[in-house]
Amino acid sequence: MRKLFMIALGVMIMFQATASAKSIRTPEGNMPRVQWAVVESVEGTMPQIIDMGARILAPTTAKERGTYSLYGAIERDNPNLMRLLEIYESDEAYRIHSTSEAFQQYRAERLPILAGLKILPVNGIVLEQKAHGVGTVAQTHRFEIAPADLAKFQKIISAEAVRAVREDSGVMGAFVTAEQPHPNFLHTMIIFSDEAAAQSYFTSNAYKNFRKQVEPLIQTEQAIDYQPTRIPLSEKF
Repeated sequence: MRKLFMIALGVMIMFQATASAKSIRTPEGNMPRVQWAVVESVEGTMPQIIDMGARILAPTTAKERGTYSLYGAIERDNPNLMRLLEIYESDEAYRIHSTSEAFQQYRAERLPILAGLKILPVNGIVLEQKAHGVGTVAQTHRFEIAPADLAKFQKIISAEAVRAVREDSGVMGAFVTAEQPHPNFLHTMIIFSDEAAAQSYFTSNAYKNFRKQVEPLIQTEQAIDYQPTRIPLSEKF
């Protein structure tokens, strides 16, 4: 009886972990519009850009149903560079966001201290996150994969992204995207609840097994760490 109880408890815990995670999709079940934005500020002025976004843009963005998420953080080694993963329900949702009065005001006010802006259109491969919560630690990767190995790499990294969010309590989100013109260049973001969760994940057997599988497939790789921040998970989809 005790054995049956433990099995039932294990199944219940696994079900709860799975139920607390979700894939980001449109109401029709399609992959939404995804892009990366890399914002560079004039030396020492990134806090001002962050403040402008919070003061001008955030209140309006929160009301834009089609703006699913803007997950961003400042690079640890370059405090003048912020990288954002932007997810919209559709091209029309992006148009509404980018032409809004609030966004135009934000764009105009930040212009004097904006040193550079790059928008990278990508296709979503996996967009997985907890149903709700807050992350404080983020890491991104850029992988170059030989075209012949791309399908295999995508299958492995997609499975690990879904597994991590659904099974690891401290993994708040895992996002895998591919450049539209060059799909063998993949950009990923993983969000953790805190530094302890990040360390637990990167030292886990599951992650080590994932790395063992993908290492032979990677031609080049760049990992970027970010300053501690607060990333509330979107619940719009």
